[in-house]
Amino acid sequence: MVLTRSRSNNEDHASPAEVALAVAALGDADFARLGHIARLRARGLVGVDWQDLLHDAVQRAMDGTRRWPSHVPFTVFLREIIRSLASEAWRRQVREKRPAFDAGDDNEALHQVPGDLPDPECLAIEQDLVRRVETLFADDMVAFELLKALADELSPKEIQERLGITSVEYDSTRRRIRRKIATSPLIGDL
Repeated sequence: MVLTRSRSNNEDHASPAEVALAVAALGDADFARLGHIARLRARGLVGVDWQDLLHDAVQRAMDGTRRWPSHVPFTVFLREIIRSLASEAWRRQVREKRPAFDAGDDNEALHQVPGDLPDPECLAIEQDLVRRVETLFADDMVAFELLKALADELSPKEIQERLGITSVEYDSTRRRIRRKIATSPLIGDL
């Protein structure tokens, strides 16, 4: 269900009563989608699970900590609160793991700004995806090796030479990979 509200009296944000009505109007499918988003965002976070993200998003919407803009569908608004809460948790997690800055230390790694570090959320999702792909193609070494070569950004000709396959076998393997990924429950819940 897509809930939006119309502007009245030039108001840009919903009232607490309108937010409460929107939460009450959410259906099972809406909560399932929001739960899926929260699960994705919570991957790799220490001490934060997806239910916390979803609950906190709804709570912040209802208590007015986050205000619902009139032009944004309610589920999109909640999705963005979940994203923001997860980002805050990632920043907190990275900050707690970083060594303190020592002005007398010449170690360049200590002087990196946070923007120089890989995004831990993306790294966790990437690592999980790699594990799933490895599991999915454990019994198909040609497909697995082709995927590794694609990750190395080799051209189709270089891949065919590396794996000792023809262009027909290359195309057939790519189709097999696409079909297997599209129908796999291991990858499908991403």
